[in-house]
Amino acid sequence: MIVVDPEWWKTLFDEVYLVTDARIVCNPPLTKREVDVVEHTLRLRPSDRILDLCGGQGRHALELARRGYQRLTVLDYATFLMHRGRREAAEAGLTVAFCRADARAVPLRSASIDVVLLMANSFGYFVDASDDRRVLAEAARVLSPGGRFLLDITDDAFIRQHFLTESWHEETEDLVVCWKRELVDDVIRVREMVLSKTTGMVRDRTYAERLYAPERLRRLLQEAGFTHPTVQRNAFVYDAEDGTDYGIATHRIVVTATKA
Repeated sequence: MIVVDPEWWKTLFDEVYLVTDARIVCNPPLTKREVDVVEHTLRLRPSDRILDLCGGQGRHALELARRGYQRLTVLDYATFLMHRGRREAAEAGLTVAFCRADARAVPLRSASIDVVLLMANSFGYFVDASDDRRVLAEAARVLSPGGRFLLDITDDAFIRQHFLTESWHEETEDLVVCWKRELVDDVIRVREMVLSKTTGMVRDRTYAERLYAPERLRRLLQEAGFTHPTVQRNAFVYDAEDGTDYGIATHRIVVTATKA
């Protein structure tokens, strides 16, 4: 049995994470494709006030800034990623605000945002599912009436059908990443071991994520105050033809909704 610290998400996202997940989170062409989907799906306007919730180092917000959007805020809890994002924005001369906070208590005024993005499978981290509902409620609260919400999340059906208990890949010439997984009801528990060929163990950590079926997401969004929840399957599909291992992020769906 894989034992997971309930607050694993407070410490996992550091410089090692940017290496082990570089194929996704440090991949500009992939980020551009994801932002293409966001722009098209939400029909973004230059005047939109956009919140990149749980946005890490702000890779989606930074790409939006490069495309001319100027009212952008990234919120995340990871101090390391916040510093990284601020530095990248400053070096590129981009206007993006960064805010370190818990997504369950967003320090923004009600109805002060036009678009909330919750990208890259950054949902379902809490032990208590009621905390996930609090995140959705906060997204609804900060949105203005008619504001748009987009959730990018793992495809529950695909994962259950193609679940792998173990996988590994060489992330760099020196680093090997090994994953051991358990699926218990709707929660995936993962043990991640990062090994250096030259120095040995770099990381041995565990984390967990809750899977959500589309119908359950629709219900939760409606309960949070959203209308017209729509599910787009196969929004992001990353087949590992070149041997790249995308873990549980291989197939993701996009769910959109509007603030009532």
